[in-house]
Amino acid sequence: MKLRSTVAASATAAFAVGGLALMATPAQADLVTHCEGHGGDVTLPTPLAVPAGASCYLDGTVVQGDVTVGEGANLHIIDGELEGEVTVEADGYFDSAGSGIDGEVTNTGAYGTYLEGSDGAGVTATPAEGFDDGFVYVVDSALNSVDSEAGGIYVVGSDISDGVAATGVEYADVVDSVLRGDLSVTDSESGGILCDSEVIGSVAYSGSAGPVAVGAGEEDGFCSSVNYVDGDLSVTGVSGGAYIDNNIVGGSLVAADNSPTAEIGDDNRVRGDVDTEEAALSTFGAEVTGEFEAHEQNLTGEVEEKRTETVEEAMEAGPAF
Repeated sequence: MKLRSTVAASATAAFAVGGLALMATPAQADLVTHCEGHGGDVTLPTPLAVPAGASCYLDGTVVQGDVTVGEGANLHIIDGELEGEVTVEADGYFDSAGSGIDGEVTNTGAYGTYLEGSDGAGVTATPAEGFDDGFVYVVDSALNSVDSEAGGIYVVGSDISDGVAATGVEYADVVDSVLRGDLSVTDSESGGILCDSEVIGSVAYSGSAGPVAVGAGEEDGFCSSVNYVDGDLSVTGVSGGAYIDNNIVGGSLVAADNSPTAEIGDDNRVRGDVDTEEAALSTFGAEVTGEFEAHEQNLTGEVEEKRTETVEEAMEAGPAF
């Protein structure tokens, strides 16, 4: 996407000047390494904690324990390895580029998680009191699963082996990706789009207050090819507008109880039953187009700002350990 590690690359150059003599010595007697600042190509045989409000930037670091990103803290790691679980607390930010994450990333009221070119067990996001609008942004990564009940979800160019589940989120968009499991989106505020993707499972959108586009919108530049859904495709109870076209469906297609009535195009190929109340597909209105475009644009801006802020603060703080 637009970022493609440009911030990470510039941060690496800055780090090379001052971060060469690092030791993997635990900063605390309880054998937890605390990180405020920058660290390099070392192996830490301990858990890692970023204190509340602090920023930590790691380049090539291996952490052999669990990782905790404290309240309001930031952690950005590139070309590293986290061998344990990652916990991101309220208003915390976790950013991984080109790294492996062996354990689950768990967000509780987090500002957001951005994974670019990373492999991992998956991401689980839940809201916390006063913190319910974070994001999970996954680019060119391979994860087991994405499961969220808070904020926005955007998955692009990625392989998710156990599927994506979203309940009560702001939106859930899946673009140019492979899901080897189900895609389930329930009660999203701003809907979502499934585009240029393959789902080796079923797809279900239900109760969305925003627009839902499943394979539709090729003429508007959203999708360049069809979706493939191995199982059933179901769009029900959507009140923000539903648009369904350019899908190959191995199971049944169901569109019911949508208001306004779902718009279904002529380029769906369905192997199973078709149970729909439908209207002919129209061109997206400007407000629908703008809403889908804003999802990624807003996330890109937030990530770019947070990455820059994290790296600058960490470099100014000096060597972390």
